[in-house]
This record gives sequence, structure tokens and C-alpha cells, in this order.
Amino acid sequence: MDNFTIKRIEKILDGYIDLKVPVHVRSSVNLQYEWNNNTLTLCERRPDLPKKEWVRSNIVQFVRNNEGWHVYAGKEDGSFVPVSTIRPDPDFEKQLEQVELDSEGLFWIS
Repeated sequence: MDNFTIKRIEKILDGYIDLKVPVHVRSSVNLQYEWNNNTLTLCERRPDLPKKEWVRSNIVQFVRNNEGWHVYAGKEDGSFVPVSTIRPDPDFEKQLEQVELDSEGLFWIS
């Protein structure tokens, strides 16, 4: 993936995270993303006060291939499963919107 596309997606995610996590709760929860080639993982981190460290929970993984962006839901064990109701799409923003809508309750606690 070219640098322009990566930077564009990072700007989209930075804006999304700013809106998703209000400033007043950022000391107790934050969202972060990381790249691994054509895979983008969005995770949540919360403090584990007895251990004085942040604990990571995987939320969603976006994987880009020739068909577009595929969406995978994070599981408690750290693995990911494909989300069959979200079809691959070349538009990353469209896929992020589907994750935000979370019609199946796979990503966000209501």
C-alpha cells in the first residue's frame, strides 16, 4: 500500500478515535491502531490497576487484498474471525462505518 493511502487512513482513524473516546475518559480507555503490512488492527486499551499496566483488547482487523478491505472481529483470546455480513469493499471509510454501526454487536458494548 502506498504512503499516501496509509496517511489518509491514519487521518481518518485519528479523527474517528477523537470522536469515539471523549477527552474526559481517555485516562481510563483509549483506542489505538497498528499496521502490519496490509493489515490494520484497531484495539482498545484499559488500565489494569493492580498490575499498573494497560491491557489490550482487539476490536477489529481490516485486511486489504485485491477484493478490497475485509473485516474481522476480535475475540477474547486475541484471535480474529471473519465478519460474513460485511462484504469486502475497496472503500476503507465504508468498512469503518459498518464497524461503527455494529449491527450484530460484534465490536462495541452497547
